[in-house]
Amino acid sequence: LFISKADLVPHNHVDALSERLRQMNPRATQSLVPFGEVALTEIFDLGGFNLDSELELAVGTPCDAASHSHSHACQHPHHQHRDDVKSFVFRSERPLHAARFGQFMNAMINSHGPRLLRYKGILNLHGQDRKVIFQGVHQLMSHDVGAPWMAGEDRISKLVFIGIELPRELFLRSLQQCLL
Repeated sequence: LFISKADLVPHNHVDALSERLRQMNPRATQSLVPFGEVALTEIFDLGGFNLDSELELAVGTPCDAASHSHSHACQHPHHQHRDDVKSFVFRSERPLHAARFGQFMNAMINSHGPRLLRYKGILNLHGQDRKVIFQGVHQLMSHDVGAPWMAGEDRISKLVFIGIELPRELFLRSLQQCLL
């Protein structure tokens, strides 16, 4: 995170902003950038987004126990941030129907896109021998074919949604309808 124009406000305001950003994303590095002077290597550091570690952070909680053999969503206090930004996780061992999932995401983007701050996941799509890496910001969504599912590996879809006043129950009900 690059903080600019810090010279125009009192130091305690910069400290308060920095603390608020740290609460929203504790792993994000922060830098004060006078006059927007930032090395391009810092802006285009592709290692800054690590889907696996973010998903582990989001789902590595007690409700992720091996005893769960059903689809569910988790929402824990450490996932909630100040203001109205909230996150929730959807997990399922059942495969997703690709067309239904695509229709669901297009509908959610059309109706809630500006409030969808970030969404990402690893998808187990029916008939796909490889993981599908899915991510987006607001109305921009993409997916890529990932690594093959390994023999004996649990084929679990994990999706994280971060947004402002998202209709969590509608998302979860709709995602259940995308499962085979």
